[in-house]
Amino acid sequence: MKPINVVIIENENISRVGAATILSETGKIQVCGLAKSGKEGIEIVDQQKPDIVVINIDLPDINGTDLISLIKCKHTSIKIVVMTANSSRDTINAAISNGADCYYCKNNAREEVGERFIEAVMAAYNNESWIDPTINRILIDNLRSNDTADRNSLDLLSGFSNKEITVLKLAAGGMKNNEIANVMYVSEGTVRSYLHNSFIKLGVKDRLNAIREAIRLGILSFADMKIEEEVTQATHTKVKTNQNSQKDTAKTSNKGYKGWVA
Repeated sequence: MKPINVVIIENENISRVGAATILSETGKIQVCGLAKSGKEGIEIVDQQKPDIVVINIDLPDINGTDLISLIKCKHTSIKIVVMTANSSRDTINAAISNGADCYYCKNNAREEVGERFIEAVMAAYNNESWIDPTINRILIDNLRSNDTADRNSLDLLSGFSNKEITVLKLAAGGMKNNEIANVMYVSEGTVRSYLHNSFIKLGVKDRLNAIREAIRLGILSFADMKIEEEVTQATHTKVKTNQNSQKDTAKTSNKGYKGWVA
């Protein structure tokens, strides 16, 4: 398998070296460039043309959100993973609006740092959108504060099937495609089909924006999302329990979800 090439633009030495070490140890990811400033990072990205660029928003010379936009304009196929301790609402919105594919927060518990960082990078490589669960509440609060769109959400809602709405709710609760498939007793391909149909109806291209748009338009309610989160947690607990009881028969269960993924 061809290695996944990654460039890391991070001004903090410990974070830069640590991130490179975590990714290299996977055996699947090759760090082909390290930069401690935005200017240096752009030069390396132009030379290496990596699959993914990991960017710290708080760079000393260039605003990280502007750097995201610049890289996306020059290299449309490159995926961007934000790696930062900055979890302000405005920064999150600016990063996502400028083209960030995944948003990883460095303020995670020590035992979760490597796992979540790798998950964010792999999600970006697989054309998925991933938001660190530690900042999901900030994003949701921001969506709640937005005005309802002029479009009549009831009319839009009538264009969705019950199963499409269910898939959106489960996705909003944090479940991945394979977990949704298990809960709904359908194939992953069917789940992808439901999501694709919802993307078209909402005028978006990925799961994260579908959830954002559905909430903004009132198609998904926050009360329903809360219920789904509880259902999702219960389902996850049940799956993990079954997994532990079936180890002797070599049966496997799906790994618990960590964030919003497309």
